[in-house]
Amino acid sequence: MARSCTCGRSARLDDRTRTLTLSTVRCSLPRLLFAVVAILASGSCARTVAGTSDGGVPARIPDIGFEPTSYAVADAMLKLARVGPADIVYDLGSGDGRIVNLAARVYGARGVGIELQPYLVEMSRRAASESGVSRRVTFIQGDMFKTDISHATVVTLYLWPTVNRALQAKLKRELRPGTRVVSHSFDIGDWIPQETVRTADGTTLFLWTIPRRPARAPDVAFVATPQPVVYQMLELAAVTANDVVYDLGSGDGRIPILAAQRYGARGVGIEIDPPLVEISRQVAHDNDLDGRVVFREGDLFTADISKASVVTLCLSSTVNARLERKLKRELRPGTRIVSHQFPIGTWAPDKMVHGHDGADLFLWRVPPRR
Repeated sequence: MARSCTCGRSARLDDRTRTLTLSTVRCSLPRLLFAVVAILASGSCARTVAGTSDGGVPARIPDIGFEPTSYAVADAMLKLARVGPADIVYDLGSGDGRIVNLAARVYGARGVGIELQPYLVEMSRRAASESGVSRRVTFIQGDMFKTDISHATVVTLYLWPTVNRALQAKLKRELRPGTRVVSHSFDIGDWIPQETVRTADGTTLFLWTIPRRPARAPDVAFVATPQPVVYQMLELAAVTANDVVYDLGSGDGRIPILAAQRYGARGVGIEIDPPLVEISRQVAHDNDLDGRVVFREGDLFTADISKASVVTLCLSSTVNARLERKLKRELRPGTRIVSHQFPIGTWAPDKMVHGHDGADLFLWRVPPRR
């Protein structure tokens, strides 16, 4: 697997600060000389389509220089992705092919390596032959940005942060839900990792799983409610440790999480967008709230909300109006409802206050049934 090697330097991620720090690395001199000789022999590197030129060198300059992943870290990456015989492991920027070959030899998986450098592709194929896994692996000389990766069940990366970010849209677009992505040392843009581990040598590995797509389009696009407004909503509802706070369209989960943190309440978030559900669960886990907060992937119009003692809404006037009948039918008398910015159909609120963000906040109490 390859990564950038620029002027004898490389980057690593500091877990505590999550900033990039530079450290000197020892790049393999023979490998570096080989690459230089190959480039000089070609006269130039055309920045056109992926593939090879007549001189047997890349048709464009690689995005990264080659620096191999240690076998211990490569094995840790495959373990983190829970690779098994049913998997197809794609390594983008596969270098000497060690991750793909290891996946086939140790875990019985099939593998595909995508590498721009011809000499590394040949090295990978020789290693596969020597390991007896040639029938289970394929090495493609090509541009990882243009190669189809849709058949992957696992994708491994040891690239540069800018390359990871450039790949983000492709990974989202081409990979199927459930595909695992593992990156060595660097995260992927603004994706929140599902799991982060540190190996024995101090290397940080990140794991993501491509989420399922929503069962239908969300009713409202996610816009995070400012935290001071969330506190104001919870205060308006007079939340206590005895409450069960349901947030309908819970987004990143901040309302149930803050209700649990600040008031000791239990929280339930209902959200239709799988990535937001995963983010919410991870934040709850990171804050040791797994026992007090639950996030359910589902449709707020069909979810059971009968156990709520407080319901919060940060939706739209149209969605609120559609919810009015459900709220009146399913919620127990005395349940408090707080809505940010929008009323609920023709239901007259019991109280209205001005929010810190300039929007109104509305409070209702479900009346006794007649």
